Parts: sequence; structure tokens; C-alpha cells
Amino acid sequence: MLYTVLDFESASAADLKAVGADRYWEDPTTEILCLTYTGLDGSVHPWVPGQPADLLLSLVNNPEVMFVAHNAGFEQAGWRHAMVPIFGFPPLPIHRWHDTMAVAAMKALPQELGRLAAVMHLPMQKDVEGRKITLGLSKPDKKGYYQARTPALMQRVIRYCAADTQTEHAAHRRLGWLPSDERKTWELDQVMNQRGIRLDMDFVRSCQKIVDDGSRPLVAEFKTLTGLKPGQRDKLIAWCQLQGATVANLQKDYLAKLLGPADDHGNDDDNEDPFDDEDTDDGPDLPQRVCRALRIRQLVGSASIKKLRRMERCVSHDGRARGLLQYHGTGPGRWAGRLLQPQNFPRPTMMVGDGLVPIDSLVQAIQTGDAEYVAAVIGPPVETVVSSLRHTIIADDGRVLVSGDYAGIQACIVLALAGQHDKCELMRHGGSNAAYCDMASRIYKHPVTKQGQPEERQIGKNTVLGLGFQMGWKKFWKKYCPEQTASFAENVVYAYRRDWAPQVPKLWYGLEGAAVRTVWDRTPHEAFGCRYELEDGALVVTVPTGGRIWYQNPQKIRKPMPWDETDIRLGFTYQAMKMGQWRDMNAFGGLLTENVVMRIEQDMMVTAGLKLEANGFPLVLTCHDEWLSEPLDQEADMAAFEQIMLDTDPAVKALGVPVAVECWEGTRYRK
Repeated sequence: MLYTVLDFESASAADLKAVGADRYWEDPTTEILCLTYTGLDGSVHPWVPGQPADLLLSLVNNPEVMFVAHNAGFEQAGWRHAMVPIFGFPPLPIHRWHDTMAVAAMKALPQELGRLAAVMHLPMQKDVEGRKITLGLSKPDKKGYYQARTPALMQRVIRYCAADTQTEHAAHRRLGWLPSDERKTWELDQVMNQRGIRLDMDFVRSCQKIVDDGSRPLVAEFKTLTGLKPGQRDKLIAWCQLQGATVANLQKDYLAKLLGPADDHGNDDDNEDPFDDEDTDDGPDLPQRVCRALRIRQLVGSASIKKLRRMERCVSHDGRARGLLQYHGTGPGRWAGRLLQPQNFPRPTMMVGDGLVPIDSLVQAIQTGDAEYVAAVIGPPVETVVSSLRHTIIADDGRVLVSGDYAGIQACIVLALAGQHDKCELMRHGGSNAAYCDMASRIYKHPVTKQGQPEERQIGKNTVLGLGFQMGWKKFWKKYCPEQTASFAENVVYAYRRDWAPQVPKLWYGLEGAAVRTVWDRTPHEAFGCRYELEDGALVVTVPTGGRIWYQNPQKIRKPMPWDETDIRLGFTYQAMKMGQWRDMNAFGGLLTENVVMRIEQDMMVTAGLKLEANGFPLVLTCHDEWLSEPLDQEADMAAFEQIMLDTDPAVKALGVPVAVECWEGTRYRK
């Protein structure tokens, strides 16, 4: 295949990380410093605005030539917003682009070019000094002056750009192209990212005003309680100590353990270790003053309300925010969020009677911009805004939002894959609620219904959804029932593993056994329809629906079991990005099962998404198991939308996965 590798260097007053590629290239201060590209023979050529571009034009005009870039969304946006309208180059459609970062993501390698080059030991490494010099052209000094663009400096920028192009060329030669199925997924990703979502910016600004006004009394209350400002971290920890409470840190996850989460971020960390059952000292019961102070800090510093500022920064001039999705954002392939992070909008919490406050009531109250009015008719102003963030997404004029969500799909897949067919039938005919109540009935040893015993039913739900990936009793206890005894949590886990879904533990051990044997004897092994094999230094598993998962640099280990340190068994570690670092990870049955289930889930999502897009449902967002489309009002057939999502591929049907879809239609986004 003919290809050229292309890389832009640009300067702008806009912050690319904050505003995203489209808004960055739309900014009037953004300018192209240079671009470099390879000829078909691999030689690197520079282009600076104002210079002839005969060779570059010949590549553009040859429909057989692919344009390769690392994080190609940036180069595509630069081409659309600068190269075409300003310099008169022909457009380059999505199908003529290839992204080396996408291949790195698919193979669970680092996505940042410098780290990728280091991990892959490429002959060309990232030019760190050149990067610093180039970024400096967008940043004024303390007096507000920009660095002079001397000929020598600009030549240094061109050399840096050329070095990046050579590194990307080396990465592409090592990584190769996306397989055809992943290519379709990536192209769909690019279509959605370029289409974007429409934001109700008047509503966003009203939300921000209410947050600003509503935060003032909270900050004042915090100062009355502590004598401090919420941002004074060390002094606040010391104050807590004086109040008789040991607070180790003020990190979000730690405070959530102490107080419960401030909001639901929908965290789906596919590298979390459900075997992590070690006790942690969360400190003593907190005095009321300390709880209140920490709650206020948790709320006014919430990542959720910071989304409002992000919306202001990244929205384009047409009112749409673009580039919000990250292809293959997790190892198993699911999308992740960017910029305003649409994947982790908090769930609505404001209640009236036995139900949530209606969307129209929330929106109308917030649109007044009056925090006192919101407090009077709805509830605490800041909490009300947090509860309403999803509603900032709206349909464009003449269009409507149509959504479909696979109900309890991970639990359904894990039961089907394990061969727990009785519970699959229960979910197929009675829905998720029947399974939750049935599980709760096993735990409590009496009939449980949603209406009659809602709290017991909730424990059943948490059990069905939470224990499928080998979570231990200590983690279950802390996460779902800290008010209960340890023996209660032990009994819950026992009831799930031994009574309700005894086939599921066999799935954990079967997948782990196949993966470990593949690493240790270096030959392929299969379990539960999943085939493990070694490929180019990685352990790769192909799931029944055809998707693949990569585990880089697997290494043989012998490891003690969490329940008995003298029980030493064969295992393996692998390397992955975790918290911004390339780290060694421990592989175990629950994690491998979760990854396989998420890959099957992703394959189902992609199958449905491609069909929806092809049948007149333009997709604008995906959040975990949900598709969101924005069709013309007269073409919004929700029954057809649901049927497309229900029409799963033969492999899903062969597994016997009970599939149910929950749909809604409206002009504002909701859950």
C-alpha cells in the first residue's frame, strides 16, 4: 500500500489539551509553522506556508496514497481547517487517513509518541529539546513577549518536525495497519468525533452562574468550620487531626471511601484487581464537623462541575463539541472520553417524592440563573447542577436524540460465557430485575421483590453485577455493604460462587489456566471459546465474537495465592499503561474474564453501531453500553433503533447471551 507519513507543527494561543483539535484549528491565532512528510521512498520533505508544494500535491491527488499520522485526528482537523480553506489543498476524506496511535492503542501499547518509541526501542526517538523549543513559540514570557522567529529557530522547528515524522514512520513500519474490522471501528470513531455533539451553551452558562453563586455560601461555611479555604490541603489535614480524625490524604478515591462518592463518575478500570482484599485503615468514624468540611471540599472541587468550564473551552463556533471520544480507550477496546469526558457524567440524584425531579423542571429552574430560586424549588444549587450536567447535551434544530443501552450486558455475557444457562434464561424471560431479586432471595433466604424489599434487592443487584469478575468479600464489604458485618459479606460472596452462579468461577480458572499455559509453554491454548496465543512478543486472546486483546511482554512468575501465601502457583505478568506509567501488571482469572467480557461487549456495540450508522441513525456519542444518535425528527424510528441493537451477530446468539435494550427519545440527553 502506498503511503506518506505527515506531521504538522503549529503555534497558537489556544491550549490544545483544553480545547481539542477542532476548536484549536478554528482559533484565529492558530497558524501552521511547517509540516513534514515522507515521499513514497521514505525520504522526508518539509513544507512551509508560502513555499511550492508540488510533491505534496501529487500525493494528495493520488487516490491510492494513504496519509499516515500519529493521533491523526489532529492532522485531519488541521487539513480541514487550514490546508483546504487557507492554502487551497484538496480535501482528504477519512478513508485516506491511517493512525499509528490507533494501532498502538489496539495493541495495548503506550499512545504518546515518545513513550511508544521508547517502549518499542525504535531507532528514532522523540526530540525532547525540539519539542520544548516548538511549544515555546506558543507561550509568551513573563512580560508578554513571544520568542522571535529567527531563521535559525525556524530551521530547528523544521528539524524537530522531521524527526517526529521519522519516528512515526518507524512506528508505522513496526506496528503495521489496522485489521479490516478495526479499521471500520476507527473510521466510525472518526465520523463521530468530527460530527460532535451539540451543547446548550445558554444552559451551560446558567449552570456555571449557579455553581459560582451557590459555592459562595459553601466556601463561607467551610471557612466558619475550619478557618481555612478549601484548597489548603495540608492545613485541612492538620485541622482534621486536631478534631480527632486521622485523614491520610484528600484524594478523590480516598474521600469517597470515607464519605461515599460526591458523584458517580462511572469508573470502569479494566486493570482494577478484584483480588485486592487487603484491609486498609480508613480512619475512625469522623466527627460531624469533619464530615461536613470534607463534603464541602469534595463538592466545590468536584470534577463534575469543572466540566462546565471545559464545555466553554472546547465548544466550536457552531455550538458543537468535537473530539470527545478516544478509540480503543481501554485494553479490551471500549471507547474512553476526552475533553469534557462524556463517559463519566454523574447520575441524576435530585428527588421529588419517590422519583427523580423531571428534566423540564430542572432545566427551567437552572435557566433562571438564580441559585436562591433553585434552592427553593429543587434543592441545594450546586448539587442540582451536578445532577443536571447530562442535560447540557441537546439535539440540533430539526433533530432528536435517540438512545439505546444494553441492559446489564456484562452480567449477561459472563453468565452466558460460563455456561450458567439457568440464570441466562431467568434474565431472558424476567429481565435484570428478576435476577437481582433471585440473587437477593438466595442471600436472605426469603422471597425478595423490588417493591417489597428494595434495599435487599439492591444487594442482590450489586452481587450480580459486582461479583462476576472474582471480587473478594473484603472489597465487596467496603464497596457495597460497609454497614453490614464481615460475615454478611462473606456469605454474599459464598452464595454467588457456590449457589447462584457456580459455573462462573470455572470460567475464571479456565481462562487463567489457558493464558498461563500459553505463556509458560509458548503454544496456543483455548478455554470457553477464547484462544490464547503469542504474537510479536505479546499474549493475544481472540474472543468468540472475533475481537482480540493484547497483553504486552508477558513474563512467567510463580505467585502465592491471596488466601494462602504457601500456595504457590504458576502465573504471569504483563505490561500496560496505568496512571500514566508503563507498569508491570498481575494477570489473574477475574481480570482476564473481565477483559474478555468487555471485548465481547465492545464487539456487540460495534456491530450495532455500524448498522445504526448505515440505516439513517447518525451516531454522536457512545457511553459504555449506550449508543446515542441524532437523526432528523421525521426519521427517528425508535422501534427500528431498538431492533438493530437487538440483532446481534451469530456468535452472541450462539453463546446464548440474553440481550435486552432500553431506549428513549428526546431533545435533551439523559440516562
